[in-house]
Amino acid sequence: MVLIWIGLAIGVLLAIVLIVKVSKTNPHDIVGIDIHCAKCGTKTDGSKCPRCKSDPFGV
Repeated sequence: MVLIWIGLAIGVLLAIVLIVKVSKTNPHDIVGIDIHCAKCGTKTDGSKCPRCKSDPFGV
């Protein structure tokens, strides 16, 4: 019975932490994806930059 209470308390704390984290996050942020290239600033929407891509065979 004690393990059930401990599990319930951990679950509630985890839910509270996640709700706080979601409420503080900017709604316009995209998690883990860079929209612009770090070198030239071209908008890439998360794919590789066509300007900065260095392909040795020119393909």
